[in-house]
Amino acid sequence: MTRPHRRLTILALALALGAAGCFNPFDPRVSEQRAASTPAPAPSSPTNVIKLFEWCWANREPSLYSEIFTDDYRFLFAPSDSAGNPYRDSPWLREAELSMATHMFSGGLDLPPASDITIAIDNLLVSQPDPRPGKDPKWHRSVRTSVNLRITFEAKGASSVSSVVGYALFYVVRGDSAVIPPELAGQGFRPDSTRWWIERWEDETAGLSPQASVRPGPGAAALRPALPNGFILPGGRVSFGELKASRF
Repeated sequence: MTRPHRRLTILALALALGAAGCFNPFDPRVSEQRAASTPAPAPSSPTNVIKLFEWCWANREPSLYSEIFTDDYRFLFAPSDSAGNPYRDSPWLREAELSMATHMFSGGLDLPPASDITIAIDNLLVSQPDPRPGKDPKWHRSVRTSVNLRITFEAKGASSVSSVVGYALFYVVRGDSAVIPPELAGQGFRPDSTRWWIERWEDETAGLSPQASVRPGPGAAALRPALPNGFILPGGRVSFGELKASRF
């Protein structure tokens, strides 16, 4: 085939694909969906389920996020965090966690989703026996990690950046001892000794400076007055609890 004929053949093929609604190699489009830079970790160990937690935040992925918390999951605000005052007697449950994640990652409450999230936890995570009474270390473990999160929101042409620095203490449970959420059981999730779930998350980010390495005591001063759900989060340093309450 001569060079002019080859060019005509390629052009005709491109026009035919465009008319049929197929991908046009001469006019590539950028996907509206975010592409994950790395595959999601499998929650196959106490530490891997925490890595999946980190991955979901970094990639703003609410679907997989819904698959890592047990039906009896609890989030505990730091004792000094006034954002947790509404939840002292009425705990933050799995439903609240997933609602927050949907609003944070995809938008809701008439507020925009996060436009950018960067998060870093410990490179080397270590699981320890769950120290709570009645917890067998074969099925129940704890993982404590540092957390450094930076989150950006765009609104009315302006950017607001908030940061969370401190620690998080997770209690995780093996799948054959976990309380599996009914909707996930309906999707085929079963008791599974090769899968781990997050059962409890204790926030340790309120009142800590970036250089601090100790957990704040119950008498530590609150960061800010209690704020209503769905409030517009101010930029700057916040607790993880305050960040989450702003999108529930």
